Amino acid sequence: MKKSGTGKHCATTVTPAKNMTYFSDMEFICYDILKNTATIVKERRFDYYGLQFVGSGEIKVMFDDGSSWQTKGPVLFLTGPGKEFTYFSPNGTRDHIYICFRGDRAQRYLEGGLMPGVFGEKIVITNEKEFFSIMEQTIRKLKKHSEISFGEAVLLLEKTLLLIRNQPPQRKIDAFNHQIINEFAEKISENPELDWNIEEFADSHNLSEVHFRRLFRKKIGVPPNQYILRQRIRQAAHLLQTTDMLIKEIAFACGFGGEFYFSRQFTKIMKQTPTDFRKISI
Repeated sequence: MKKSGTGKHCATTVTPAKNMTYFSDMEFICYDILKNTATIVKERRFDYYGLQFVGSGEIKVMFDDGSSWQTKGPVLFLTGPGKEFTYFSPNGTRDHIYICFRGDRAQRYLEGGLMPGVFGEKIVITNEKEFFSIMEQTIRKLKKHSEISFGEAVLLLEKTLLLIRNQPPQRKIDAFNHQIINEFAEKISENPELDWNIEEFADSHNLSEVHFRRLFRKKIGVPPNQYILRQRIRQAAHLLQTTDMLIKEIAFACGFGGEFYFSRQFTKIMKQTPTDFRKISI
């Protein structure tokens, strides 16, 4: 296995060992998982191919012909020969995972239609959880620097390319996402006092927590945690109006865990203390 420096953004080159020839037509140039990065790639021309996946955050991609596009993740674009690329996050940071490679096998991907041939094109990823997982697995295999793991990385890369070609249609996944957001919001409204696990719910529907929170806010108008809080306040207000329960009892019944925290949040949202609200409601 060979490892060598190749520049600021591409720090690792990995090739198969000499005694394994089956995968010798593939070379991995660089790869990494970048969390909350503000990295700028400016006016770069590549002599290799790259999968550039932005899971969350905003990305702007510009080309030497003056064209450009800008969007939020999850989105994929391919870098490759023939274009000059500039890409960066215009607002804040992004989560960015990339795998770059070249060789005769990569050329066959292109010629055989496995890999899209339009470099720089925006590709919306609708099965982002599975897509990110396979790219992450590929990088883990490459970091092992062994014959077997190299071969596994090649096969995982090919699986990734197949996923790009066989994604669920965007409009269908959007309809499905709207449905599960409504389902989650309805469940919270019915039982706001429960200990809601947002990550677990998102995972059960094959969505990342970050993407789920973004979808929820777009659909409902507030983040999930804020929605849960408001539904608990709504439930508490109802109990204050219709029962003679102690404020401490209402706090625990509505999932606040304590009277002080409940009173503070209630006052902040309702603009009056629970005691005053009850008096006015009587």
